[in-house]
Amino acid sequence: MENTFVITEGRKFTKVEQQMIWRKPASHKTSEEEVRIASEIKNNWFDPEMKIMNVLLEGDAGSGKTQLARALSDDLQLPYTKVTCFADMDKTDVFGALLPVVTADDNEDQELLEAIYQTDSLQEVLSVIEKHFQITEEQARERLSNLIERIDQEDYPTNVEYKFYPSEIVRAMQKGYLLEIQEPTVIRDASVLVALNSALEPNGLLNIPTGIIRRHPDCVVIITTNRNYQGNRPLNESLRDRVQHAEKMDLPSIEVMIERAIAKTNFSDRDYLEIMAEIIRLLDETAKANAIKGVAGMRSYFFWVNSLKQGQDPLESIFPKVLYKLTTDETELKILQEALEQSKLLTELQQVRNQQKLRQARRVSQAEADQRNIFEEAEEATLKNEAIETDDATENKETKIEEAAEKEKTKAEAATISDEAERGESEAESTSTSVDEEDKVGSAMSLDEMTELDKTIRKERNREIRESLKETIHAKEGTILHRPTINEAAIKDGQELTQQVLPEVDSLSRVINDLLNKEVSNDFSSGKYYGARFNPSHVAYGDLRNFDKKNPPSEQPSLALAVRVDESGSMLRDDRIQNAKLAAVALSLFAEKTNIPLMLYGDSADLSQREKTSIYSYKEFEDGYDFMAAKISTMKPRQNNRDGVPLRLLAEKLSQQAADTKVLLSISDGQPKALPDYTGEKAKQDIQSVLDDYERKGILFIACAIGEDKEQLRNLYGENNFVDISDISTLPQQLLQLIARFV
Repeated sequence: MENTFVITEGRKFTKVEQQMIWRKPASHKTSEEEVRIASEIKNNWFDPEMKIMNVLLEGDAGSGKTQLARALSDDLQLPYTKVTCFADMDKTDVFGALLPVVTADDNEDQELLEAIYQTDSLQEVLSVIEKHFQITEEQARERLSNLIERIDQEDYPTNVEYKFYPSEIVRAMQKGYLLEIQEPTVIRDASVLVALNSALEPNGLLNIPTGIIRRHPDCVVIITTNRNYQGNRPLNESLRDRVQHAEKMDLPSIEVMIERAIAKTNFSDRDYLEIMAEIIRLLDETAKANAIKGVAGMRSYFFWVNSLKQGQDPLESIFPKVLYKLTTDETELKILQEALEQSKLLTELQQVRNQQKLRQARRVSQAEADQRNIFEEAEEATLKNEAIETDDATENKETKIEEAAEKEKTKAEAATISDEAERGESEAESTSTSVDEEDKVGSAMSLDEMTELDKTIRKERNREIRESLKETIHAKEGTILHRPTINEAAIKDGQELTQQVLPEVDSLSRVINDLLNKEVSNDFSSGKYYGARFNPSHVAYGDLRNFDKKNPPSEQPSLALAVRVDESGSMLRDDRIQNAKLAAVALSLFAEKTNIPLMLYGDSADLSQREKTSIYSYKEFEDGYDFMAAKISTMKPRQNNRDGVPLRLLAEKLSQQAADTKVLLSISDGQPKALPDYTGEKAKQDIQSVLDDYERKGILFIACAIGEDKEQLRNLYGENNFVDISDISTLPQQLLQLIARFV
């Protein structure tokens, strides 16, 4: 396909520009995406209305986006250049910057200063002076010393000039290059994206200090961006609209991966290459399914294959070359290793390795075989027996591992049942279940892992609760915290709850995230050598620090949210508990999508003689969102309610968060009532003492009334801390809108 897609026939390039045109190496393998993009650009190049000048390549790291952009430089015969975006990028990085330059009236001094501006260290300065003036090193030192002495003199005539240095974007637009813009999705300042929008117009005009420049008709922009990683933001809609062609970049097929690996590494054993490619694809899919942020891409594949070529064991080199690039977290590594074990791909890789060793073994000559009485049939039989023994050993090893895992699971279940039995018959059930992978949506943990984790968290939280309630009227009452036990039915119920509220959550979270992304800081740091704003008030100082630079936006979360759901018996009426579940699921999804710290408790009272107050911890601030909807689906109407306890516990945890705004939301259908006398004035004083203690610490309490006791709750919490939810069916929507105001 050489010269098939050239769009610059007859155009003359300088020597430097000719060097900027990328040359495909012998190892390059042309992809379908490359042919498709190059042909689209070529076929529409002379159509002024349908001309393709902006292309978007969106995909995971390691999927070949940058390689494709470079290959298009060769196909189209355009000089290649690139710009890598960063979070604090400002408009000077898009257009260029005015920078001060000190000039001297003396022509010889001017030459010397220009030579110095090209260097970064004293040794380089001396070297440049030596070469520029054709003098010795000693003479160069003397000349530099004389210049410094003259500049230090007060009457030395100097002038300060400002020179505009255009950005790489402006240079590419002006001269008609192929420009790759990497990761514009990390830019935080919305004004920078607006500036990029103007640059991407087909006949865009850029207004720079030296004049107005028009986009060169040969300029092609390739935007490359990754998906789903920390710091990444959704691509601006107006930016996406200016793209005439977009490609979704994923890992190529197994056959293409093998061909590229052979070309890159000159390693041609297809048995190895195929299994290693399948492992890379499996790890990539597993990482995406379990929200593991690392990437198993083509780079990992190439370097893993290259380590094998150099004689390293692929079963050992997979860790530094592939797995540790995905994650170093123990829990996530365990998930990846379990996926590999279930696929049996590592066993196949080991078998290929064993076969390779047998092929590489020394083959005896016929004379030596006759002398040692070795026959070909006996040799084959020996090899077959060895292979059988290897398979048997592998099978026995796997059986032992499965038996050990089963024993551990049985012990964990027995411990859970024993622990639950101590708390009373009402919570004594322990459910053991197996969940299919497709049912574990949104979770990186198995149910068994979560059960073990919940046991540890429950014990720690119960100790903390006893400490928190020491100085209160609840100190001698039995307060016990539970973690919800979930099973397959709960997971199914959670999925149904999620489906009911997801459209509303998606719509609102998208709006909120867009607003958050467009937040820019109005604060400027003055006294900079360059920046987004010229400050004439600093010129008098004569120190060249005449610019103000915009400070980056704060990353501190603006809101932390704690939610309390009343699980008293009266919540059974009018679908109150069902709507409370929907509201809790909606809030948890919204918090997850907008990165709002969230804590969620349910509570009841008088479940047993020993357990006066029951707290149900559905989510702590430090918890993830594993099986969140399934946990919430286990909420149910129970007995009475002792509001002061959950409010105090939630407020204490919330006060320790670093957010600017801290909101505690209480969803209840009535005033507090619990045995023996927790009601009326006593309950009111208890709740108001919590409000007084924690409002001073910046906690904003909001009571959401969904029952008959609305006026009593209004008097209890105060007019400013009360929301009347008259139509209970709109509870999820109203709470989402309410919380969105604080973001």
